[in-house]
Amino acid sequence: MRPHPARPLRAAAVLGLAALFAPAARADEFRLESATFPAPLTEQGKVNVVIEASGVEPIGDGRRFLVAHDKAAPLHVVDAATGALLGEPITSPKFPQPGKVAPKWEGMARDADGNFYVIGAHTGKTDEERAHKSVLLRFRLKDSEAPAIDDDSVVRWDIAQPLVRVLKAAGLDEKAVAKRKIEGLAVRERSGRRELAIGLREPGDKVRAFVADITTTPETDAELELKPLFTFEADPREGVASQLTSLEYVPALGGFLAVTASEDAANAFHGNTLWFVADGESAHARKVATFEVAMKAEGLAVLGAEKAGDRTAVRLLVTYDNDPHATKIPSRFQTVTLVREGR
Repeated sequence: MRPHPARPLRAAAVLGLAALFAPAARADEFRLESATFPAPLTEQGKVNVVIEASGVEPIGDGRRFLVAHDKAAPLHVVDAATGALLGEPITSPKFPQPGKVAPKWEGMARDADGNFYVIGAHTGKTDEERAHKSVLLRFRLKDSEAPAIDDDSVVRWDIAQPLVRVLKAAGLDEKAVAKRKIEGLAVRERSGRRELAIGLREPGDKVRAFVADITTTPETDAELELKPLFTFEADPREGVASQLTSLEYVPALGGFLAVTASEDAANAFHGNTLWFVADGESAHARKVATFEVAMKAEGLAVLGAEKAGDRTAVRLLVTYDNDPHATKIPSRFQTVTLVREGR
């Protein structure tokens, strides 16, 4: 199944993107300029209704991408043009092994050196369940035609207790800290530094992100020191809370893109919002667009950026984890062009 080619957003309902935030009189404006139709992942010619696409990053030049499934540890390689799954899922002996509880991957990132990062939810009803989901890994892919994880490159880091400490330091009580759940992961590289940004879905009263300096690669199993990055309140959608689902750093924009999604107790979706948080901002986020009311966006990746004068165009890859086990709506993906003008 090949998604339709990108086209101007003349009819937001047709493309599943609505209420674009682009006031005409603004000197510095964002808008979503074009998008492909959301396409499902396919396996041997049939729509895959199992994978819950919770994290995504391009491989190499972007003709393939890597998807995390939040119900199992192995990762999936996808053909970007067709949505077809390529080969068997890839994993490593150093990844969490099959068991009663999966790591519940919730975020994926990639740095300029080609390292990939993947993180679990760090949540659970019991200490044992939380331990299984408190996973943060960095790894590389082997340089081969068929992507495979380089076992020697896999490094595991620990943020379980640092996350508790930084939330308590922010003034959250024990009940709020116990709700902690990670859903965003990004790498920021600037001024010779490399930082790992971690975004929380819960506590859901605000969108919170924290950052760890990994310029000097920490030893395996090292505890990363987390510091506050930004906090902001996200408007509800149709009376349903908007919570962080993905995070990405865009050097060409000089800041972070964050996606919040709204999902009610009946597993119905109420739309997604794209936000921009500029470097140096710790308490202010700019609403860029609302989009796709019928699906839940969970993965976000940058495919490329071009700047011409005061116009910057960023190609984004979005994946939708639609909880197919409950909703029977398959995960989908699309590419979107985000444009910023006047700066």
